[in-house]
Amino acid sequence: MNSTTLSTRIRLVVSTVALCLVCGTLAFLLRSHGLFGGLPGRSDVFAAGPASTRTYQEGSRLYLDNGTLKVGLESNWGGVIVEVISHGTNFVNNFDTGRDIQIAVYDGDPYPPCGDCKHEQGWDPVQGGDWHKHGSPLLAQTLGKDSIYTKTQPYQWQPDNKGGGAGKAIPGDVFIEQWVSFIPDVPFGIKVHYKVTHFGTDQHTYTNQEFPAVYVNWEFGRFVYYGGEAPWTNAPVSFSTMPNLPKSSTQMYAPEGWGGFVNDDKVGLVVFVPGQFPNVGGFSSPPTALKNSGTHYFAPHMPFSFGPNSVLEDDAYVFGGDYEQARKAIYSLHHSLAPHESSPPYGYVDEPKWNTKTAGPLTVSGWAISGSQVAGVDISVDGRLVGPANYGVPRPDVANIWSHVPSSCGFRYTLDTTRYSNGQHVLGISVKDTAGHVVVLSKTLVVIDNPAGTAKPN
Repeated sequence: MNSTTLSTRIRLVVSTVALCLVCGTLAFLLRSHGLFGGLPGRSDVFAAGPASTRTYQEGSRLYLDNGTLKVGLESNWGGVIVEVISHGTNFVNNFDTGRDIQIAVYDGDPYPPCGDCKHEQGWDPVQGGDWHKHGSPLLAQTLGKDSIYTKTQPYQWQPDNKGGGAGKAIPGDVFIEQWVSFIPDVPFGIKVHYKVTHFGTDQHTYTNQEFPAVYVNWEFGRFVYYGGEAPWTNAPVSFSTMPNLPKSSTQMYAPEGWGGFVNDDKVGLVVFVPGQFPNVGGFSSPPTALKNSGTHYFAPHMPFSFGPNSVLEDDAYVFGGDYEQARKAIYSLHHSLAPHESSPPYGYVDEPKWNTKTAGPLTVSGWAISGSQVAGVDISVDGRLVGPANYGVPRPDVANIWSHVPSSCGFRYTLDTTRYSNGQHVLGISVKDTAGHVVVLSKTLVVIDNPAGTAKPN
């Protein structure tokens, strides 16, 4: 596996394995718009910049500079952030199109156009471009007085199984828009407003999205975050070292919604995503003989499902310099920003697996949690409600991975398959919570094959 493939491909270890989210299931939010309520044309996508802010272009790089922090976007790579420079030091690892600070989106199920391909081999539009180093082209760019806007239609990370290859990139069916500006009165911080619009007509299943992926240079190897029981009280932070690939970290509890990589002088890059779930994960990739190949990575936990015309829209705040100063700025933002709605349910379907062949009783099981409280899990067959699952089954294995979740978050249901005709059916599992969210956690194909004479269809 070459280094280019490694940089983005292994991100999925964190987003699909360590996160233990839905794999091989179909899920979507029953909403007409974004998960976090962003609206097109909203006037607050840019923060007002300092008077000294200037924007300019040098070659393919678009720059935002206020004299304290210099931010560079690569226009040949979909506008990804490739430079966050403080006192002459760039914190961002810009080794290739798969690193940097950027958006990448995923499908939890196999992607039909390429057969049984999944994860980064399946539906995976990446803002920077594909693994052959084809950069996603910009469709629009605007250098304002104190802000930069970009729009791209990102390429699929793996084009080889979708009719493309080394000589042909394959565009994805999303647009990624990005507004970058400085945070008022915080010269060492930027606000990045992201809007991801899925214009395809298909459904991509509920799984973690990189919103954003954060790659830093090798010398910033200490991961800092708050992981205690008293968020927003200035309690002591935690430090960690990410494991080297092929391993990745367990999910770290981060109730203040931020994390960063710093050096021994407490200087580095910190990212705050107010709308994220309170968990982060990452890894390290040691240097090879290739220049700038060593990196450390993390991403906030942001599950979402892209259906027809769905939009994922929210803000990320990026700080360069002393992490303690960054935390102070994050506290100020926390107190001034409008509260985000509670996180919708998410979880995992353990059984049945996709295309399971079954007869007689079929066990349906998994787990689900929510930012509020799970109110129920419903089972359906071919779109018709069958009944509620038993929710509250002990799942200490989930609690061991996801700290601060109920240990009894499992669900179980026994489906009498003899009530249905032999052949292929769609088994649906939906979760609702006390905040009013409804998530279809899975729409899994099962094949019923009961002996002749035992079926008793409804």
